Amino acid sequence: MALQTVDSFKSRISSAGLASPNKFEIEFSKLPSGLSSTFGDPKDIALMVESVSIAGRNVQSVLDITYGYRREVPYNAPTYNPITISILCSEGLKEKVFFDKWNSLIVAQRPGFDNAYYDSIIGTMKVKTLDRTLSATNTYEITYNEVYPKTVNSIEMNHSTQNATVRLGVEMAYSYWTTNRL
Repeated sequence: MALQTVDSFKSRISSAGLASPNKFEIEFSKLPSGLSSTFGDPKDIALMVESVSIAGRNVQSVLDITYGYRREVPYNAPTYNPITISILCSEGLKEKVFFDKWNSLIVAQRPGFDNAYYDSIIGTMKVKTLDRTLSATNTYEITYNEVYPKTVNSIEMNHSTQNATVRLGVEMAYSYWTTNRL
């Protein structure tokens, strides 16, 4: 391996640039029926997303101790941790109403906490990184397939808080993710 110089590092950074965690866009599509017509354009909800994670992947493994060195041996399908989204809320908490409604479609309170069919509650969520010019060309894109809001967090209200914005945390479960880079 050749010795890297400061000049080669600077050249690489100036030609390729560095990714910025605050340049991204999010898109909801294939939502359960009733959500988009009731709450308007899903782009309005996506616009209010303050932060979102890009998923990782965990390979399941088991310790093999048959003979000799002990090794972690992979098996079965990968597992995925839920994604947490932080959302800025507008007046009337339209964003919370949207995710509460979606979450209520999963397990209805009436009559009797019935579970909905899986195919009727899932959607798709895409996260795209943007470059310095806020263009989505040649950037990373991850698609969360079969996504749904597993947890809609409570919102803490406080009379002593001034000049602050209400934020909503939502934990999104999903079946698997795909990307434009694999």
